[in-house]
Amino acid sequence: MAEIQVRRGVLEDIVRHAQEESPRECCGLLMGESDIVTRHRRMKNALESNVRYSMEAKELFRFFKDLRSGDLKHLGIYHSHPASEAYPSDTDVRESFYPDCAYFIVSLKDAGSPQVRAFRICDASVEELAIAVLV
Repeated sequence: MAEIQVRRGVLEDIVRHAQEESPRECCGLLMGESDIVTRHRRMKNALESNVRYSMEAKELFRFFKDLRSGDLKHLGIYHSHPASEAYPSDTDVRESFYPDCAYFIVSLKDAGSPQVRAFRICDASVEELAIAVLV
């Protein structure tokens, strides 16, 4: 199984973001140096939906501009599933436009024990990634 490395603080904050936005889906972007996710950016779910997310184009433009100026790499996207498993839905697969990125999904189905899984989605194929948590 392929692996994605992520800083513990980033992982903890994306779970916190999911909990704060529940019952709506949260969303955000992941970045870092080399291939380690060291930072994230919370984004507003423009749909304010419990079952879908979308990021505003102007915010995405700002994100990519900041990436270039900070010499960082876009490594992933995250969102939450407030009431379902941490697995890409048909919509998630259909709307996965970044085949080189990891897609993190936070499930709050069991609110007392959030689950986070990561996937690579390319040409409608879903591959789970092991998450290596770094200090």
